[in-house]
Amino acid sequence: MKKRIAIYTAVLIVCAFLAAPIHANELKPDAVISIIIDDIGYRLEEGREMINLSANLTYAVLPNAPKARLLATLAHQRGKEVMLHMPMQSTLGEAAEEGVLAIDMEEQAVKKALLQAFKKVPFAIGMNNHQGSLLTRHPGHMTWVMKAMREERYFFVDSRTAKQSVAAKIAIEQGVAVVSRDVFLDHVIEVESIKQQFNTLIEQARKKGYAVGIGHPHPETLRVLQEMLPTLASRGVRLEPISYQLQKRASKAVAHWTP
Repeated sequence: MKKRIAIYTAVLIVCAFLAAPIHANELKPDAVISIIIDDIGYRLEEGREMINLSANLTYAVLPNAPKARLLATLAHQRGKEVMLHMPMQSTLGEAAEEGVLAIDMEEQAVKKALLQAFKKVPFAIGMNNHQGSLLTRHPGHMTWVMKAMREERYFFVDSRTAKQSVAAKIAIEQGVAVVSRDVFLDHVIEVESIKQQFNTLIEQARKKGYAVGIGHPHPETLRVLQEMLPTLASRGVRLEPISYQLQKRASKAVAHWTP
């Protein structure tokens, strides 16, 4: 609870800051990346291996997965940050996950489903969307989601599964602390492709000061992280949990704020 409250300190200032364009004319010496591992909860051994990495990764847990509670608890015990990975309706037809937020739901049903999902993922301090290429482009439904998030003081990470997503914009309007995904590490599940995406994540962080990547508990992703995470310090980049990104941007926003 203390961490959730800290994230929301000066949240209105953060929202104004996030809405402004970022200009990067030089490499930032204090570059920070955050990496979220999505889809935690189904594959027990892969999930454990990811959680046991000696790194400040953040774990997004599917609420209705059979090992959701166990792996969320394990991550918390290891001192890692836990998020809800909330299923939302996509443009691909039927949702693959139970408990999906769908376009035909009314506001109270959306709020109820969201809060029930949080109860299934212990220690979750925020949320990102699982799928959602349809729902995240609808301002009405996103407003309902963000109102519920604001009331419970959760933060939101837009996975940006659709270019047309308005989720981050609505989050800012509703006073919800928000960041957006910059790079999918393993859209192509091949070691060399994941390495290229990891390097892209680093370069984006070095240019603008921070970047957010999303990966999944694939053996290939684990292999790349095991190999490349130890090289971050020599490349002038730090790995921090996702809440650090929000707090870092909050402090920058306050420094630049002129009432």
